[in-house]
Amino acid sequence: MKISCNMIRDLLPLYVENMASQDTRDIVEEHIASCENCKKRLEEMRTLEELPIDTDIAPLRNIQNTLRREKLQTIILSVMITLVFAVVTMAYLTTPAYISYNENAVSIIEQGDGTVLLNFSEEVSGFHVEQYPAADNSGYVYDITTWETIWHQKISKNNLENTVLNPNGETVASIYYYNTDGSENTLIYGDPITDGSVITLPRLVLSYYVLFAIGFLLICGIGLAIFRKNEKIRNGLEKIILLPISYLFAHLLIKGLNSTTYLARRDFYAILLVTISLYFALLAGRNILKKLSIKKPKTTLK
Repeated sequence: MKISCNMIRDLLPLYVENMASQDTRDIVEEHIASCENCKKRLEEMRTLEELPIDTDIAPLRNIQNTLRREKLQTIILSVMITLVFAVVTMAYLTTPAYISYNENAVSIIEQGDGTVLLNFSEEVSGFHVEQYPAADNSGYVYDITTWETIWHQKISKNNLENTVLNPNGETVASIYYYNTDGSENTLIYGDPITDGSVITLPRLVLSYYVLFAIGFLLICGIGLAIFRKNEKIRNGLEKIILLPISYLFAHLLIKGLNSTTYLARRDFYAILLVTISLYFALLAGRNILKKLSIKKPKTTLK
């Protein structure tokens, strides 16, 4: 019986794998002895079988590392956004609502040993004191103010303890209570330091930081425009420009459009913490978006 080439080719895989019976093997061998096409097909199959198995796991490891980096960036983005929300919320809850002077807010207690105590009412949740030498060298002048916060009103009801104003025995010449509405300071202890009125103004240090951030942002923007075709420099500038953007946005979250402050250290630290969190969040978001744009197939309109 004549066996067609198609039938032999169906049997070749079994023949190559040594899974055919002896009768089938005899039929295949008899056919390929006289058929060059099937013989060539058999040789090709044997060649494919002898190809070495690729055991290089480097590509899989690269994919694994890429997935791990993307997962880490997503985690960083989530953590930083959560941290920003937490800091902004805490800053809001502890934002000082300054208390205008009244005799109940703070009282002065003079001890026999010369120390002076500040006694605060229940409504006071915080205070600030500034000390500077009197012009006539009679001692030190103290400017104080008090405030309440939402945190103190709604969450924590802990009252302030009496505070020693001069723990090192400094001579207290005068104590002024300053309001934050632009009105003149109120003398609550000692002698006046001047014949006229005294007004404590807010500090402008945050304004300088805002101006610096805006200037830095403009410089980075100009650099991006100049080096837009240089990928290495452009990538570096794209990361750097996120710093002033983060600071300006953090300032808006903490202070709004106001850049004056009576508590420069407190406000600056809050802005700085939000800035750092925002920067890493924006950096992680930038990397994620960049990878997504690379993976997205490009389509062309015809």
